[in-house]
Amino acid sequence: MISSLFLSFREGLEAALIVGIILIYLHQSERKDLGKYVYYGAVLGLIVSIVGGFMGFREAKELGEEGEEIFENIMRLLASGLIAYFIIWVSNQSNNISTDIKQKVSNNTSAIGLIALSFLSVFREGMELCIMILTKINENSLNVATGIGLGLLFAVLLTYVIFKSSMKLNLKLIFKALGFVLIYLGAEMFAEGIIGITGFNEYPFEVIFMVIFILPSLYFFFKKDINRILKKAN
Repeated sequence: MISSLFLSFREGLEAALIVGIILIYLHQSERKDLGKYVYYGAVLGLIVSIVGGFMGFREAKELGEEGEEIFENIMRLLASGLIAYFIIWVSNQSNNISTDIKQKVSNNTSAIGLIALSFLSVFREGMELCIMILTKINENSLNVATGIGLGLLFAVLLTYVIFKSSMKLNLKLIFKALGFVLIYLGAEMFAEGIIGITGFNEYPFEVIFMVIFILPSLYFFFKKDINRILKKAN
């Protein structure tokens, strides 16, 4: 349940922050009347994600024991790939993430554009979460659902506190902090997926595969910091 909670918290936090930034930017631009379209898109993205996740989980549960194991291992590798993509994406962000989002809003001031932007922001995170949760089809469904619900609730509450307390947003710093645990979870999924498919004994191969994932992930995660330190040293 803990890993489900963390994964849903991270994905939910990103989606909630993006929607919040869009709404605040519209408010600051004196276009509050367009806010309803942001809500329409967010709700639509949430509904489609829930339906897609439910159908995927149900279909996966109907597989035989051997099919479940193969499917779960494939989902683990796919989920670890998504985490690796997130790590590289964060490392390539040169500007403040909120600035990038505001720029996208400026380019999508129509009702359809805002619905699409909000929908895609929520839907993308929802589908990523679905893929990660599908790695847990052999776990107790109630525990998984509880973890997801709590994680999303905490994400919404934290986003509400951030905006209501007028805290300065530094999404890159928030994602960096979440990234540490995410790297570990990604390494664990990667190792379990490889072992499940290849049939290697868990030890020492599990440690080796986790290190293979962690080392390059940490490099990309701190690449700009490392380069900054090296430039100062020279």
